Amino acid sequence: MKAFNELVDTFFIGQIPGSVAAQAGVSISWPLLNIFTAFQVGFGVAGVAVISQLLGAGRKDQARENAGVLLAVAVLFGAVMNLLLYFAAPGVMALMGAEGDVFVCAVSYLRVRSFELIFTFIFAAFQAVRQAQGDTVTPVILSVSAVLLNIVLTGLFVRGFGMGVFGAGLATMLGNAAVAPVCLLLLFSPRQSLSLTRREFRLRWSVFSRLTRVAAPAAFSQALSSLGFLVLQALILSYGDAVTAAFSIGNKVSNILLMPVLALGSVLAAYVGQNIGAGNGGRARQAYIVSRNIGLVIAVAGSLLLFPLRGWTVALLSNDAATQAAAMEYMFWVLLTQPLMSLFQNYLGVFNGSGKTVYAFWMSTCRLWAVRLPLILCFRHFTGVGPSGVWYAMVISNFIILILGALLFRRVDFAPCRAVAEEEAPDRECQTQ
Repeated sequence: MKAFNELVDTFFIGQIPGSVAAQAGVSISWPLLNIFTAFQVGFGVAGVAVISQLLGAGRKDQARENAGVLLAVAVLFGAVMNLLLYFAAPGVMALMGAEGDVFVCAVSYLRVRSFELIFTFIFAAFQAVRQAQGDTVTPVILSVSAVLLNIVLTGLFVRGFGMGVFGAGLATMLGNAAVAPVCLLLLFSPRQSLSLTRREFRLRWSVFSRLTRVAAPAAFSQALSSLGFLVLQALILSYGDAVTAAFSIGNKVSNILLMPVLALGSVLAAYVGQNIGAGNGGRARQAYIVSRNIGLVIAVAGSLLLFPLRGWTVALLSNDAATQAAAMEYMFWVLLTQPLMSLFQNYLGVFNGSGKTVYAFWMSTCRLWAVRLPLILCFRHFTGVGPSGVWYAMVISNFIILILGALLFRRVDFAPCRAVAEEEAPDRECQTQ
């Protein structure tokens, strides 16, 4: 649903006067926002892996204890990240080279969105707990509710009150904040199969340290990827505001197409974790194969469906001719590589579900830092292809990283991860390396 929130902002901001600077400012702000949600992603991944394996092994009390610590961590880190992002936004945007209206729009958007972090951290903890139990429906219902509220509020604030970028950010923040109380109510409801009490809602160092060992690779992967995209955005910004806005539009379309694949990856992680906990490694492996095949079909079908609609889609999201031309070219390559992204996301799902989060870390980090960014610099300095070099580098990096993914997948043993093994046998050999 995060992709829908970004698309909503892109749509409404793309229709206002001065939309190129506004879209460019919002576009360069997203990687920084993602850096500050890295811990949210990391502990969410750890929560799904550890809690699902504990439930699969029939150790419900220990699963409840881990869920309580996960929520406590979410509240604490959400508050800290809120403060850090609010005060860091101007300095980081200046370092990226943002100037004038682009700088003003980016800082305004980031500062208002910073106040949603404690609420999105709570939702991430709730989502991890529910997905670990095999419930993917409830988080989706809450996410859809947040998006619908965001659509109404963004239209009201941007078009009705003329609040521009600040209004779009405020609407998204309020939409995300609205579902957090519902998450807490469900987590503490005694009618739920895995309900929490105040006794579980506290930091326990032993549980926290075990979760951290699983969360750290995913958190650092998210942080390094977002930092890489921050560098990428700075490089793209040097090609002009129109190319930056086009990059934002293409990414939003890609994110929407990837939503079913991302959902499959989340379900796969929980299913793999539960079956590993229950000692059904073969079934976990088969789940990956099924998920991979379904994801490929969805990615190919979605790309074929949207390919002839590129022009209409771009025109819907921007009223600037230069932005539309650049976005049309980028979307060609985005749609061409959707099947590759489907395979990539399924690798991440099986790695995270099996507790091998370090493998997901290597895939995400190498794709950006070892392949994509060096290629962009090579195209920039040694060829005359201009901004098209960015699109070429993205295609090549998405292909090359699948080779690494295939090699790492062969090392997955579908055995319980260390954090789960230590709940019962502290001296068991580490399985996450």
